[in-house]
Amino acid sequence: MKAFAAALLVFVAACGEGKAIFNVDVYSFMQGTGNDTIRYLIPPATSVTASTVQKVSLPPGFGSSGVDSVKITTGSANLMNTAGSGTIGFRLYFAADSAGTFTAPVALDIPATAVNGVETVPVSITGDISGVVDSLFKQNVLWMRVAATGTNGGATPVTGKGVLTSLLIRVVLQDKVF
Repeated sequence: MKAFAAALLVFVAACGEGKAIFNVDVYSFMQGTGNDTIRYLIPPATSVTASTVQKVSLPPGFGSSGVDSVKITTGSANLMNTAGSGTIGFRLYFAADSAGTFTAPVALDIPATAVNGVETVPVSITGDISGVVDSLFKQNVLWMRVAATGTNGGATPVTGKGVLTSLLIRVVLQDKVF
């Protein structure tokens, strides 16, 4: 039995470190809570920012693992404009607590999309957020803030809402066996 245990130990050591891949469906935490919607009202000749904050629970036990990469692989929103012409962009922030999302660096900046009159415009939200948020994905809980930034160069207020329709984050951990 000792020989088997020693052989198994050598085999595991020879394999080195493995990678664990987790897909975190952040949208599932937000859906139906109202946090998946950001309403906007942009007065003429101004720019404004509106946002929503969401707590995200992660599987426990990643503290000893290293984060290899964090990417938003699938993300989308609909800009449901009801009046006016302008632009709406999105920014994502991550922090260890809700207040920290207001001072955290931008993890992902989605360029502004033009809106005009009554229309619904789909927006893709994808990108690599590695480096900015790595340490946060080693915790059991993190907070995310989605901010919509809008501009209005016209004479009519720009009104509507941005509605998140999906947000899947792929986290690849460098597993520490020992």
